[in-house]
Amino acid sequence: MGRSRGFTLVELLVVMAVIGVLVALLLPAVQAAREAARRTQCKNNLKQIALALHNYEQAFKVFPPSSTSGFGAGVWGYPGASPADPNIHLHSFASLLLPYIEQENLAGEIDYRVSALAPENREAASTILPFYRCPSYSGKDFSDDPLYVTNVGYARFAIRNYVALGSRTVLGLAGAVPAEGVMFPQSRIGFRDVLDGTSHTIVLAETREERSSVWIDGTTAAVAARWTDLTNPTFAGNSVSINYTPYFPGGVFPNSIGQEYGPSSQHPGGAQHAFVDGSIHFLSDTLDVTVYDALTTRAGGEVIGSY
Repeated sequence: MGRSRGFTLVELLVVMAVIGVLVALLLPAVQAAREAARRTQCKNNLKQIALALHNYEQAFKVFPPSSTSGFGAGVWGYPGASPADPNIHLHSFASLLLPYIEQENLAGEIDYRVSALAPENREAASTILPFYRCPSYSGKDFSDDPLYVTNVGYARFAIRNYVALGSRTVLGLAGAVPAEGVMFPQSRIGFRDVLDGTSHTIVLAETREERSSVWIDGTTAAVAARWTDLTNPTFAGNSVSINYTPYFPGGVFPNSIGQEYGPSSQHPGGAQHAFVDGSIHFLSDTLDVTVYDALTTRAGGEVIGSY
């Protein structure tokens, strides 16, 4: 009767090598499947926010402004003359939409009579809201920008991953030229004003910005289609702002906050955008800049090609 034998060392090494190759082949597929699931959830988040925008517009006949304070007002002005100073009111579209996205209880905790940054609103402002967060985002939960942590004195302002696309350039968001988008500081734009067509006009984009993306604060709740080029008199970069860094350099203007990213995401190759009609499209970070400009404007009259 012959003896059974085990694996030789060579055979064992061969088996291990085969298993290693199989794992190496399967891992990218698993990662791709997980990213596809995260991207789908992100798309669903944007779809729900777009629906909330529609419900808000139906109630008020306008979409919410990116900020309840005007152009040039921001976190740098806090604490202002009083907690009710209109220059630091700064409630964002994300805050105003809460009752329309099944968050009536959280909205009830916010005192909209005073600044979004006031002590009365900080417990609500520290709430991490999954529907305002992209599942692929792997950054910070709370802003650590000195304007929040030191000037305001609070280190737990929770961030969001969705932002209004308010203008072609930062000059429009500063009030130096008319803002061409749908939501910008103290905007009052409704469906009736979107003359380019609701299916050809972007209202929201993803963002992976970590520091100047506090969901309750309207300071930077709107971004521009082009990154900021300080060498250009119009401050307009020569390519789309999608995934471009730095989108807006800090420490250059006295009343501003630096932003590494504007429209952006941690999905490979671009970012998801919500259009006024509620449709969601993934736009490449190599998109022609004139097409992105045209998709940003609500009444530019442009002829838009394929994208």
